[in-house]
Amino acid sequence: MSLNKNTGILIDRAINELRTGRPIVLEDKGKFWLFYNIEHAKKNILNQFKKIQQKETYLLITKQKAKQLISTKIKSNIFFEIDTNFNHSKLQDLFINPANSNDPLNLKKLSFKNAKNLQNYALELSKNAKLIPSLIFKKIDPKFYNDIDNLILKTGLLKFNHSDLANQNRHISDSIKLVSSAKVPLPYVEDTSFKIFKSYIGSQQHMAIIINPKKIKKTTNIRIHSACFTGDIFHSLKCDCGEQLNQSITYMSKNNGGIILYLDQEGRGIGLANKMRAYSLQSRGLDTIDADHNIGFLDDERDFSVASKILSLLNVKLVNIITNNPLKMSAIKKAGIKINNQVNTKPTINKYNKNYFKTRVKKTSYRLKIAV
Repeated sequence: MSLNKNTGILIDRAINELRTGRPIVLEDKGKFWLFYNIEHAKKNILNQFKKIQQKETYLLITKQKAKQLISTKIKSNIFFEIDTNFNHSKLQDLFINPANSNDPLNLKKLSFKNAKNLQNYALELSKNAKLIPSLIFKKIDPKFYNDIDNLILKTGLLKFNHSDLANQNRHISDSIKLVSSAKVPLPYVEDTSFKIFKSYIGSQQHMAIIINPKKIKKTTNIRIHSACFTGDIFHSLKCDCGEQLNQSITYMSKNNGGIILYLDQEGRGIGLANKMRAYSLQSRGLDTIDADHNIGFLDDERDFSVASKILSLLNVKLVNIITNNPLKMSAIKKAGIKINNQVNTKPTINKYNKNYFKTRVKKTSYRLKIAV
């Protein structure tokens, strides 16, 4: 199949271009635009392409970031035309270190437009690259359009038709395949194996940890667990992730085994670097949801269709699910997997995580008995 017709490869290339700091060219209705993720939109990078782009400069942000910066009434992703002579470092600081920065552009006074598919796909690419979902974009001068392919070749850029970047998460989930497996004995559960699944779009790797496989019944105990570097490995007191993981292993070791899906979806899907940015904002008084919004993310950016895909590959059709999160239950039900029973986990509440749990109970559908 031609690479030009393989949408999955195109999405993967676009994600990796942004992740590695390069701008991408997006085509829409015969016009061509250069998009720079805000984390890499330094003056020297934009100036590399000064000769081929028009002077007008636009800033693209998500609805969540717009609500923090401008107005809570905004209902869509938006973009502005900004002064061409903007201070690059101060603008970047507004997004990279939002707790430390005032708005150097005074965006509240600028008129804005609602983002269209072209801009929305660029934001989605940034999220899938685990970058801050804000971008600078500029139009390529139309005088180069007649020889655009040669221009792209000479500049070393990659060009994409924006329509090829639709449905990114579906393509990412569909690309998941089993790549390796091995037995890995765990304390108290020596009969355990790890199966590694890779998403060939976006390059994420997920694990299915099969506990006591010979004891698993028709109804399979499962835990859908998002990777938590701070909680699972270093036992951070800010969350209960490590506790949930250990409780799930213990439960399965005593109750006919089971499967833990360990998903590469750190920080409710925003990635480790952005999770640390959110923690920094929380130290300034924001709750866990508002902190994510302040960076530009949704309440929860995880895509649990990844879990559904892996369960399908493992031929799991009926489950007991260990979770306090109804979103996980809804996702696997939508995929046609039946839920026989829900098993709650029981976190240890301390002074560092109490507000986290209160916020999740109050602002999301998280099921946990705690005074709010």
